[in-house]
Amino acid sequence: MHVRRFLIWLSGARSEVLARCPTDRGKYEGIGSAVLITSVMAGISMTFALNTALMVALPIAIGFGLAWSLAIMSLDRWLVTSIQRHESAWKNFIPAIPRLVLALLFGLVISTPLVLQIFKPEIEVQIVQIQENQANGFRKEQVNGDVGKGITALQGQAQRLQRVISSGGDDPVDPGSDAKVVGLTKQRDAQQKTTNAQFKDWQCQLYGPCKPAGDGPLARAKETSYRRAQSDLNDLNTQIEARKRELTATDSNGRQARVDYARGTLPGVQRQLQTLQQQQQARQRAYEASNKASKGLLIRLQALDQVAKKNGTLRSAQILLFLFITAIECLPVIVKLLHTFGPPNSYEKILALEERAQVRVASEMLKKEQMRELFGDVDGDDVSRIWDSGPGSVTAEMPSEPPPSVSEPLDHAQVRPVIPRPPDTWEDRKLRSIRDTTIRGDDASFIPARPTTPDEPVPEAGELFPDDPEFLDDEHAG
Repeated sequence: MHVRRFLIWLSGARSEVLARCPTDRGKYEGIGSAVLITSVMAGISMTFALNTALMVALPIAIGFGLAWSLAIMSLDRWLVTSIQRHESAWKNFIPAIPRLVLALLFGLVISTPLVLQIFKPEIEVQIVQIQENQANGFRKEQVNGDVGKGITALQGQAQRLQRVISSGGDDPVDPGSDAKVVGLTKQRDAQQKTTNAQFKDWQCQLYGPCKPAGDGPLARAKETSYRRAQSDLNDLNTQIEARKRELTATDSNGRQARVDYARGTLPGVQRQLQTLQQQQQARQRAYEASNKASKGLLIRLQALDQVAKKNGTLRSAQILLFLFITAIECLPVIVKLLHTFGPPNSYEKILALEERAQVRVASEMLKKEQMRELFGDVDGDDVSRIWDSGPGSVTAEMPSEPPPSVSEPLDHAQVRPVIPRPPDTWEDRKLRSIRDTTIRGDDASFIPARPTTPDEPVPEAGELFPDDPEFLDDEHAG
């Protein structure tokens, strides 16, 4: 019994009203079951997502899954109860479009982790292949990057120096790898730029457009600067050529110079090579650890997409399963929307009766409060007749004594209102006899009022619903 009440609560129906139409209980219990199934699947989906994709501990994942399940249950219940019946089918469908879109979004979010869990074996195999491909690409990047190129150059230089030492200087040394030659070459390149600039300044001062143009003191000063820069450049070129001859000489002095150079240069080259290799290895280890630990949601979606591209059968199964789970997630809203397209059931008619009665009772109480503010403490029946009769029906009846003179003050207590009494209808008596539970909003059931006297007639249902064929007797139907 408690389960059925819970399902009815999930459907958004009022159990006290539904108790008077047992034939409709199954419909609303079915809607509540759809909401419950959706929330349970949402909790399972969240648990799988946290445990497999984010590596959250299973107890914590279960806790978050329960919280997510309750959240989806509340949202689905709100979506179901917010869909109301209207006069036409289009008026029922158009307001439901945003709710359908929201339900579809919930379905997509909830169904994705379930699909990933179902195809977990295929995804795990593809993840290993993806990680291997990424590792190979990283190694290629290491070789072709700045660090890799530096390691390759230092390894070649160290091998050449080792050959020079092993051959006793017979093996020639590449002048381009000599540190002294490299340093002198850099100085020469910088000096060449300076010399070119000095020459342009001299020519500008000598032939224009610099002012004053001509072979004057300024031009001779520019020439001196240029000559000095050219001399420095020539000295650097001489040093470079001398070093190259020293490294390539074939006599005993040249061989010994090459051996000394190789022995002095090789330790530094080896230290640089070792430093770059350590950097490369550290980056490699960090990447491999990150690559192996990369089993999150994004790489799983990537693996599923790649497997589906290779296997058409798996692609079809993935799409069908995805649509099936999404349809289940949208089921509560779809069922409630389809329910509004049919004729109103007994529950909806009884609910409309009670809502109209509550509105009329609340309106009557509001009238009484307003009349008390206007006329003071007046009998309830008099208040109703004053309200229903309108302002034109209230007159003043003067006492039989002669009216007071103008000089005497008017005693308002002697004037009482004359209230015409309209016919007391059955609906007025019914509203006055309705229990206060319909106004307080507690859990007590609404019970239609009985006639206040034994001979008072009870209205037929057709009088309350003249347009509903279900409440017309044979005489009215004819």
